[in-house]
Amino acid sequence: MSNKYNVLINGASGFVGLELIKILSNHKFINLKYLCSRGSIGKAINSFLKNKIKKKLPLISDINKADLSDVDIIFSALPHGEAQLLSNKISPHHILIDLSADFRFADVKVYEKWYGLKHYAPDNQKHSVYGLSEFARKDIEKSNIISCPGCYPTSAQLALIPLLLNKTIKTSKIIIDSKSGYSGAGKKTADKKLYPNINKNIAVYGVGHHRHMPEIDQGLKLFAKVSGDLKIEFTPHLIPTFRGILTTIYADLKKNISVKKVHQYLSKFYKKSNFVKILPYGKFVNTNNVNNTNNCNINIFSGRYKNQLIIVSSIDNLVKGAAGQAVQNMNIRLGLKETAGLE
Repeated sequence: MSNKYNVLINGASGFVGLELIKILSNHKFINLKYLCSRGSIGKAINSFLKNKIKKKLPLISDINKADLSDVDIIFSALPHGEAQLLSNKISPHHILIDLSADFRFADVKVYEKWYGLKHYAPDNQKHSVYGLSEFARKDIEKSNIISCPGCYPTSAQLALIPLLLNKTIKTSKIIIDSKSGYSGAGKKTADKKLYPNINKNIAVYGVGHHRHMPEIDQGLKLFAKVSGDLKIEFTPHLIPTFRGILTTIYADLKKNISVKKVHQYLSKFYKKSNFVKILPYGKFVNTNNVNNTNNCNINIFSGRYKNQLIIVSSIDNLVKGAAGQAVQNMNIRLGLKETAGLE
């Protein structure tokens, strides 16, 4: 294949936008046509990347001045509420890959309730797909609006879906405890005036009502085919490191089976996966081994209580939790090798 796809990144100077640039500048089927941002118009994007990329890149520009007729794929890495407005302005032939929550919910009322924003593109929502790459490939192949899952939901759902599919664990009392590097909260957290102690502090937030809870509920029901009641408990924490997520999940085994057997099942389930790795039984999970990769490392352990299962999952929130999964979805949509640009 000699032709390259022209790409526009909206929100290019944010943490996720910069990660997209790092990945796509090395993708042999992609030409970075426009790098758009609200500020820094006319600046070199490489100044944000400390001149790590040797390839010549376009200067930061305003999306309203871009010639979209010459663009194939648009990545939106702007705050919630922006991609839905953009979706109403672009042509049906454009592929829109959104990294906000705008198209994550099948029911726009759920989005409006949890995000406190009105949804201005409900018709486009009907044609979008929730792009958890490992479980939505067939839908991704056919859709021109791909909504990338949140970083926390990605780490939790990849660990839980196989176990729910196999009816290994109960659907009640699933507790998810996640720790994330502060880049997950956006570029503002790097502002020393707003967050003076970010490198010396651990903070819990969104306790009991975090907006990723309904997303995880929806994803588990959709991909694990869970009928009836399923509500997870989810608590996130910001930790004093830049990137990486470690998610610990507590669940009750449905069957009186050994944890080793469950490990064997998980290993078999993800045996052919490009990016999800089940670690050797008993090996601990950390973020160092996944940071700057599109991998998700998972392992399971016995809990103290009878039939308790502890599942641990780790991803890089900026890669598998955002830019990497977005590129993985793009590859699937274009019929390219799923690992292209992500090796």
